[in-house]
Amino acid sequence: MENEIDVRKALEEARLAVKGLPRTGDGDTIEAYWELCCGDVLVAEDNLREQRRYWENSALAEEFLDVAGYLEGFDHKLDDLNQAVQRMIKAVYEHPALKLRLLGFRLLVLRRIGSLHGRELSAAEDVESQMIMYERNIRYADSGEYDLVEQEGYLKHDPVEWSTAYEKAIDEVERLVDEQLDGHPRGMGFCFEYWSAKAYFLREKFGIDWRSPSVMNPGVHFD
Repeated sequence: MENEIDVRKALEEARLAVKGLPRTGDGDTIEAYWELCCGDVLVAEDNLREQRRYWENSALAEEFLDVAGYLEGFDHKLDDLNQAVQRMIKAVYEHPALKLRLLGFRLLVLRRIGSLHGRELSAAEDVESQMIMYERNIRYADSGEYDLVEQEGYLKHDPVEWSTAYEKAIDEVERLVDEQLDGHPRGMGFCFEYWSAKAYFLREKFGIDWRSPSVMNPGVHFD
């Protein structure tokens, strides 16, 4: 908990440090904005570890993209940005369009790095393929063609999670779930309480019928 407070305090200090600061090529300015990028990533990762405040991560990712877009103009920050955006991508869930933008930024950075070294990085091809899949899944979900949505990973997820309507609703839903489950132990069986609250708010507040991983994967044991 102490570490969490320190991370959040560091992010607020980084925001204050760049308030009104022109985005120039000055070394101190670049590093000040880089500290803000790092803070966004660290707080997003902390939210995942704590299993709370998932709804904050999309705003953190938006702030990250804004600042990283400025830092991308400086060659010496490209490797750092590549590492940072990979971590932010992993910290963003249930926001396919936002994750697509993060992937797009990583692809830009990888191509810039490749250009500096005179060769194309193999990771760029992988990112480009993932982006194509994301674009396709979002299109299928928004048109209601859920059976055509490609699943990621071993566990199946409700394809409605790829839709624009779901992405627009999920932050408010996660905030409401956090409020309802505040103080609830994050131990054995918590996932079922979480999924139940999430399904309720999606249905009652936004008219979205959502199936939890336990419903989508009947042969899998969850605890």
